[in-house]
Amino acid sequence: MDTTTQTGPLVAGSQKQTRLRRIMGIAGPGFIVAAAGVGAGDLIASLNSGAQYGLSLAWAVVVGCFIKFIVTECIGRWSLATGISPLRGFHRLNKGFTAYFGIYSVILGFFYGAAIAGALGLAINAMFPAVDVKLGAIAAVLVGLGILWIGKYSSFEKIMSVFVAVMFFSIVGAAVLTAPNLSLLATGFTPTVPENGTFYVLGVMGGVGMSIGLLSYGYWLRDRGWNGPTWIRTMRLDLVIGYGMTFIFMLAMMVVGAAFLQGQGTQVGGLTDLKELAQPFAEKFGEPAKWLLLIGMFSAVYSSLIGGYNALANVFNDIFNIYRGTSNERDENAARSLPFRAYILWMCIPPLAMLFLDKPVMLVLIYAALGALLMPVLIAGLLWMMNTKTLEKSYRNGIVMNSALVLGLAMFLALAVNELLSL
Repeated sequence: MDTTTQTGPLVAGSQKQTRLRRIMGIAGPGFIVAAAGVGAGDLIASLNSGAQYGLSLAWAVVVGCFIKFIVTECIGRWSLATGISPLRGFHRLNKGFTAYFGIYSVILGFFYGAAIAGALGLAINAMFPAVDVKLGAIAAVLVGLGILWIGKYSSFEKIMSVFVAVMFFSIVGAAVLTAPNLSLLATGFTPTVPENGTFYVLGVMGGVGMSIGLLSYGYWLRDRGWNGPTWIRTMRLDLVIGYGMTFIFMLAMMVVGAAFLQGQGTQVGGLTDLKELAQPFAEKFGEPAKWLLLIGMFSAVYSSLIGGYNALANVFNDIFNIYRGTSNERDENAARSLPFRAYILWMCIPPLAMLFLDKPVMLVLIYAALGALLMPVLIAGLLWMMNTKTLEKSYRNGIVMNSALVLGLAMFLALAVNELLSL
């Protein structure tokens, strides 16, 4: 018997598995970006997109992931090429950046904390109706606070990787159970804009991933031990994996919306509708599908708490040290430093009071106005910073990167104007 012909494919298969395992082993900070950046709001937006337009806007998710990839790549490349954080780069260009991001981070921290707490309570109540929304929210936030208080990056990364795995199994599993039409899915990658749907399409693009929390990617790179320009290629691969997962999550929910809600005229207003959505979903696709949907939504919210809070606390800690006049952007163990932990408490404890208020309208309007103006400021700053002569020429942006940032700037400016006009 010719053993060579039999073992050859096995060896080749083993080599492919080893290569895949090596590539996935690189992913770390990118997994955090994927888990923290895709929250319940992003998934519900994708669900509604599928419900209203089927799979015709899958291309918009691709564009959104690409633009956020470019923004995050610039943040990572600056961090590795210069050895300083983007926030300190912005501060050198103009101190107004630091003031803006500082004020924004304090306001955002409170309202982000309130939104996450409420979303967690609703997700837990949808899974276990006997658990009161407020009680579930408080318990979940306190557990999250305990996890964040440990402050060890290796543990943090492992936790976020577990969330990515759970989200992949649950969200993609729910989509697979709907038995999507793959040929119809393929047509969704041809750019089309529905009638009077321009801002809806821009919203789908802009809803991908984090905002100010993206600045934390540079800190996570260094916490992982990636220091210096030699890690830039690895960093890019890490982001390809991270945003690849982001795309898969959002596309999967679009598939669920197209299979379950399209043609019914139904829109999911938020997690408040999740309980009413879950049972009909189970009746159509089976009880396992219901639990995959619920677990996926809960995981999306909880990973946004762990990852988003860590990201925002890193940003605040750096801003605090800039104003303190220290040469180091962070303390030796930043996640256990006083400003980091104080900001974590600010996001976790005071916002719980919002659970007992019905309509904090004015504060929400202020938050929405500031939030609409965040990404344009961040992208404009990166366009300036990544082309400055203080950055070594080989690490500056080329025409492709600059064109992508200009596209992103135009998109987020349009969304900002639309958001402010609708207030």
